[in-house]
Amino acid sequence: MKISNSDRKRFSKLVSTIVEDADDDVTLNRALNKLALDDLERLKTYLSGSMSINPFYLLRFIVIYSFLGGLIIYFVYIYQTNAMVLSFAIGLSIGVLIEGILTIVKVPLLTHSIVTYRRRKYDRIVQVIEMILKKRYLKELKNAVIGF
Repeated sequence: MKISNSDRKRFSKLVSTIVEDADDDVTLNRALNKLALDDLERLKTYLSGSMSINPFYLLRFIVIYSFLGGLIIYFVYIYQTNAMVLSFAIGLSIGVLIEGILTIVKVPLLTHSIVTYRRRKYDRIVQVIEMILKKRYLKELKNAVIGF
């Protein structure tokens, strides 16, 4: 689906004004109530996009390497007398620790916290849009039933 340049500019201006008004509930409600139904649906679809809230890499690190760490402890406990297995387990443990440190250093935690803050603001806007859309759809349904 292609969007014309004027529609794109108008929509980006709409998004920027709504996001600026998101801190004040009264202004946000006024601004959203002025919008047409199509604009509300388009704005809701745009702001409901998928953005990461949690750093996926840290979660992946915790799940995978906790399993590996438990496996290493199990093998060390079973083969305590075997020096080769013990040295392999120690080397693997050091590798897991280094990989964990590198993962923590690579993940931009400040960026994720900024994205999380914005996501909360967007979620609040989407909730207000859903309430307005429900009211408008209900009003249109009543008018359709009365006209039927």
